[in-house]
Amino acid sequence: MPVYEVEWECGSCGERHSFRHSINDEDGWPNKFELTCENPECGQEQDVPFRDCTATAVDSA
Repeated sequence: MPVYEVEWECGSCGERHSFRHSINDEDGWPNKFELTCENPECGQEQDVPFRDCTATAVDSA
């Protein structure tokens, strides 16, 4: 399964975050991710559309 580094920006505080996501070719990408801002002063839970993220393939080995 390919692994991607997905970058996103908090809609509330503007801080950028990233996480790793593996994708099953049969399922494809989700329309959105349910994420929580890691900024301790914000911490807002939000739905982030995939189209607003940047996905970069990473070595899964």
